[in-house]
Amino acid sequence: MANARALLVHPEEGSDRIETALGAAGFDVTRTDTAASAVAKATTGEYDCVVSEYALAGDDGVDLATAIEESDAGVPVVMFTETDEEGVPEAAFENGVDRFLQKNGSASIDKLVSDVSTVCSGVPASEPRRDVSDHEPSASEVTRAVEDAPIGISISDPDLPDYPLVYVNDAWEEHTGYPVEEALGRNPRFLQGPGTDPETVEKIGDAIANEEEATVEIRNYRRDGTPFWNELTVAPIYDEDGDLAHYVGFQNDISDRKEAERLAEERAEKLATERRSLDRVLGRVNGLFSDISRILVENRDPNAIPERVCEVVAGEPGYAGGWIGEVSSATGRLEIRAASGVSVDVGASFDIDETPTEVREAIETEELRSGSIEGAADGPLEPAAVGGRRLLVVPLTYGERRYGLLAIYGSGADVLDRRERRVCESVGKMIANGLHSIETAEMLTTDRVVELVVEIRDSTGPLARIADAVGGEVEHLGTTRLDDDACELYFRADGEDPDLDELAALPLVESMRTVSETNDGVSFGVTVTESPPLTQLADHGSVVAEATATPEGATLTIEAPPEHDVRSILDVFRGEYEGVELRSRVERESRDRTVAEFAAAVDERLTERQRAALKTAELNGYFEWPRPVDGSEIAEQMGITRQTFHQHLRAAERKLVEAYVDPRSSE
Repeated sequence: MANARALLVHPEEGSDRIETALGAAGFDVTRTDTAASAVAKATTGEYDCVVSEYALAGDDGVDLATAIEESDAGVPVVMFTETDEEGVPEAAFENGVDRFLQKNGSASIDKLVSDVSTVCSGVPASEPRRDVSDHEPSASEVTRAVEDAPIGISISDPDLPDYPLVYVNDAWEEHTGYPVEEALGRNPRFLQGPGTDPETVEKIGDAIANEEEATVEIRNYRRDGTPFWNELTVAPIYDEDGDLAHYVGFQNDISDRKEAERLAEERAEKLATERRSLDRVLGRVNGLFSDISRILVENRDPNAIPERVCEVVAGEPGYAGGWIGEVSSATGRLEIRAASGVSVDVGASFDIDETPTEVREAIETEELRSGSIEGAADGPLEPAAVGGRRLLVVPLTYGERRYGLLAIYGSGADVLDRRERRVCESVGKMIANGLHSIETAEMLTTDRVVELVVEIRDSTGPLARIADAVGGEVEHLGTTRLDDDACELYFRADGEDPDLDELAALPLVESMRTVSETNDGVSFGVTVTESPPLTQLADHGSVVAEATATPEGATLTIEAPPEHDVRSILDVFRGEYEGVELRSRVERESRDRTVAEFAAAVDERLTERQRAALKTAELNGYFEWPRPVDGSEIAEQMGITRQTFHQHLRAAERKLVEAYVDPRSSE
């Protein structure tokens, strides 16, 4: 078998001695002095072990061990270091280090070679035999080695009552804090204390009584009262006649190792607890998502969905129940639309100020909020008042459209944690999306519609500023939403030669392009960095049927379902502009499907590039015969290739035809 390969990660200074020792033990040693280089080498699978100093240029040995562990290279790491920083051993063992040794003379080098041999994937180090005759240590050298040994050594005399100590070395004094004069003549049991395990003490006593060797890990106490873990080996020593002469004790302070083991056990228990908690969360997640998804698919009545959702929440293990409510635009009070599993009456109305803090904050911030019974005050809807232990409030929002709040009450202290709150937040968005889809479908299929004419007398609005730059009235033809809240607005300006040069200078305009020109006017597209409020109307279940603008303001014709709250539509504009006025509100019966509604239905099926290709082609007369332009010219206007333009256009045409031939195919 080839010699084992060791990767030594160590500054050049001081590395020669380590390389020599490992080489003499039969290891093929490669040295590098940076963690980055070491990770690259260790992950190649060519090395059986990594030996690293803690202090490295730009990094440390713990970071190196972490990187090797995360790479799944499976290479054991031995840390051989001069550092005595507090916490380094614990951090090393927590992050993948297999052995931790402090440099302490030749004895530590020997221990390093032994440990590297042990961890090196079972590959034994070859130990060459050398002639040691005439090199036997003298009695004084043996005595000095015992006195200077890095482990504590003590000797007890069994011929004296209670086996007192008759010798301790310097390391024993250092470990225990007891000077020689206080230790000699006493049985070593004075190192024991309240945390010492009686069974371990009994094991030592039995070994001494039977003249046997024993190794234990025992909790001892220093002179100042601080505890430490002592790896203690007690062995009998016999004289030349075979009679018991002494008991020798070898002490090794393993407090760092025991602390690392304790941390590892805590970490393992924490991971096990996390796994059990995750399993419970996944169980509830699966139930919530599947059941609520089925409710949203099977029910087209928006009034029935809240009741069914609350029933699902109440049926999930770990949840006491829940309610769905919304703030009335007329009264400003929280009105309960549905409830299940908790003592909350459907139809009940509450002043916002008397509701739990979580409810008030969720209404104000439109963000998820949670709390527990321990921190709750007295009042309606508090967990203690309705039969739960924890409360989670989830806003039901789709864009700018508000569908109320979903409140979930947990029945135990281990539910609705951080991960589960994120899941419930997604459930809230799913419910809002479903309600919005139903609302939009009702608007597009109902025989009744409310037509609103809204006048905005504000010259600072984007439509008015665009009209001012053009120098006259513009008609809004449509909008394509882009990423990052930007959008492209399409307009038509009548007249023989409208001036478009000032458009590009507007701060709100990112780019401008001419779409088509005729003798009667020009159609153009303007990319703005922020979507104007009219693009938010779809989030409120409404559509803009017509829109015109002059330098003084804009006039919009909006269509919405009859039951829709007109105030919420007007608030979209009043939050941005001065002089917003509702000029007329007309409810029509048996109306035909408008072009705007058909466009809204198709728009949901088109991608942004497909919309742009279709709109640009239509505005340039591409669908007329003979065609005044070809695909190459339109592609050049859009900044794409001819092939890409035709791909987008064909996809858009297919979806447009499908929507016309089979309107229900998109439902």
